[in-house]
Amino acid sequence: MARPICCLSVLLLWSLPATAQSNAVLEAFQAGNAYYADEQYLEAVKAYEKAMDDSRESSPALLFNLGNAYYRLQDFPSALLAYERALTLDPGNPDVAANLQKVIDRSNLSRPDYSVAQEFAYSLSLRTWLRLLLTASAITTLAGVLIWFAPKLAPIPILALYLSVPLMLCAMTGLFLWKQDFNRALILRPDTAIRVAPTESANVLNNLPNGTWVAVLETHAPYHYIRTADKQEGWVKNETLGKIWSKG
Repeated sequence: MARPICCLSVLLLWSLPATAQSNAVLEAFQAGNAYYADEQYLEAVKAYEKAMDDSRESSPALLFNLGNAYYRLQDFPSALLAYERALTLDPGNPDVAANLQKVIDRSNLSRPDYSVAQEFAYSLSLRTWLRLLLTASAITTLAGVLIWFAPKLAPIPILALYLSVPLMLCAMTGLFLWKQDFNRALILRPDTAIRVAPTESANVLNNLPNGTWVAVLETHAPYHYIRTADKQEGWVKNETLGKIWSKG
């Protein structure tokens, strides 16, 4: 059973990354929690977004709270996007996953269509895959040096190579699968117009409902060129969608 939507300030303050521990960020974050507790959810959204802007970095805590506030406003596409962003930073987080499922149950929205390989890759965060790649690469390099300069010790570095090379290849595969998802975005505005050119006067090809997952192929401010799952392509205004990887 999905857990209820919650907003626990103690847990979430503990979860903020060290790079976000500035007075301005904590003040905005705490203000968001206070607004949330007072059921002023629109003000809570503004406060959490300010905290992310001030920190110049997303965090699972901020995104989790932001998703909760959007949920209370019944802005389900924005809530879904916030939770998906949180899961890119903290894969498998049970609270985020439970609240995301709550959004899906309350709406006609769905998660992106991930392949089995992508699901495997997303079991670890991008940073974890990077650390694994760096670690495996360092072990592989060191083992190669030992084999070359200390042949008497060869059995030990050879054994290390048997472990580090597959790990390095696995990490490279994980990173490649993550990279495929960098341009994924969610339509947030209802009846979003797809135009033939990045101008307000261009002909409208179609209108997309909010909650539609798309791929951003090109940007020409203030428009994105997108492709839908059924291969529709065209230009939409930047503010009509949100990218999963909009922030670092």
